[in-house]
Amino acid sequence: MTVGVHNPRLGGLRRHPVLSLAAALVVLAGVVFGARWTYDYFNRPALSCGSGMTAAGSPPACVGVNLESAPFTKAEPERMRKLEEMIKTSNAAVKGPSSSVVLLLDLSPVADVDTLTYDSLYPNIEGAVAAVWRANNTAAYGSTPGVKLYLANMGSQYGAWKETVARIEKHAEAEHISAVVGLGQSTEETRQAAAAISAKLHIPVIGSTVTGNSMNLDPTDPAGKRLITDMFRVSPTNTDSVIAANQYVAGLRPAVSSLAVVADGVVGDDYTATLAAEAKVRLQAPNRTVTVLPYTSPKSLPSGSGRKAYLINQFNLMHANLCQAQPSIVYFAGRGRDLGAFVENWVQGSPCGITQLHILAGDDASEAIHDEAVLKGVASGRVAVAYTALASPDQWGTACPGSDAKHNYDQFWAAYTGRPDPCTSQRLTTQGDAAALAFDPADLANGQAMLTHDATVAAISAARQDSAGLKNPGLETGILHQFYCAQMLPGASGWLSFGVDGNPVGKPAPVVEIQPDGKTKTVSLTWPNSAPNLSLPQRGGTGAPGC
Repeated sequence: MTVGVHNPRLGGLRRHPVLSLAAALVVLAGVVFGARWTYDYFNRPALSCGSGMTAAGSPPACVGVNLESAPFTKAEPERMRKLEEMIKTSNAAVKGPSSSVVLLLDLSPVADVDTLTYDSLYPNIEGAVAAVWRANNTAAYGSTPGVKLYLANMGSQYGAWKETVARIEKHAEAEHISAVVGLGQSTEETRQAAAAISAKLHIPVIGSTVTGNSMNLDPTDPAGKRLITDMFRVSPTNTDSVIAANQYVAGLRPAVSSLAVVADGVVGDDYTATLAAEAKVRLQAPNRTVTVLPYTSPKSLPSGSGRKAYLINQFNLMHANLCQAQPSIVYFAGRGRDLGAFVENWVQGSPCGITQLHILAGDDASEAIHDEAVLKGVASGRVAVAYTALASPDQWGTACPGSDAKHNYDQFWAAYTGRPDPCTSQRLTTQGDAAALAFDPADLANGQAMLTHDATVAAISAARQDSAGLKNPGLETGILHQFYCAQMLPGASGWLSFGVDGNPVGKPAPVVEIQPDGKTKTVSLTWPNSAPNLSLPQRGGTGAPGC
């Protein structure tokens, strides 16, 4: 007799047909779901980009000039979408002759890869929106032609700058693009972008927060001395920033006898390179020892690879040498997004006789205002953090009426917030029935809204003096050079006056402290390259240098 093989599991299923059916359905559902997931994964729709843009990078983002105010990424934050919609509505309201300003930035930052965040981007966009709103709805900067604003994205780490510049060039004539502002950080990519726009379009490129000393030098010049013809900026250079830092340090008591420069040596970052080079020289002083402690941040990292962890390893090894130097001040010549790793390592390491480490940094430390590690470090009392800002909302004080420079800021503040002027208690008089803006005053803390507003204001003012209407390339660059001395433009960050090299003259550099709650406080207002420049010359002020 043949005996069959008996499987007790199958026998159980035969005895329970309902369970058998349920098990079969579960298996079938798993197969169907798995097949569906596999199909969706390998056949995901490509990122859909609006007019003027194309998908690039990993993770993909839309790069180019955003003519339709479409999203730059699939998972774009809601606040970003609201700003894009606001710009779309503003542009649609412009009738008749118009000119356009392009705000060029990395508008799709990748977390832990880029050294900027969406939170630090929003004030830049808001500042440009406020400038256009004032130009179109008040008498602050003339009245015609109307002004449109377009956002342009160079992608993560500014990697798609070539494609973005090509898209701006393609649409420049049809959209009456008169200037490009912003640029973002002082990297080799942003310098290449500025040079290419100047060479191809011959229109002004006005940096709002680019401070690297070499940023206005043409990268195609083998000698490295030729200026980018059409480039200007409204922010002080790194040289000015370090001069301001030294002015501040020189006034501290007791006198600073020992100072350490923590210097990032990464290649291709003009900000960190020129900031460190200037600090090593300009922070020298009689009876002061200066120790240089180098580190190297990553040039590029894939998404999710952990920039902070990469740096903590280096700062951990630096700790003993920092303790050996026993500095009264540490000058951090690195990116603001890396300051948290430095502070965290110090707070969690051995105090080694230093009760409180006093850290002074360059302007990019504004990226650390809301860094949890920095705020916890300040709250612990183990560190104090200050930086030389490019602009600060409380730099002009609170006295009324105050200086002419303060009046200019108050008018900007009223437009930006939609609230009455803090000194006159009057709301701005507008042309027509335009809705007021209502941006949060807290967004002014890092000063970037003020600077992007000022760069956009300079671009608009030049375009409105160009009666040829973009038919004469280079004319607006010539007009910008006339904004000097008695012809200074009123800006939120100070009077706008440009030297022959396109750099600002007569601009202040406030020294700002980061508080434990993420707020900032101006502790000193320095003037790195001039006497205080608070009023127009004909009104009794000192004016810009050279008057």
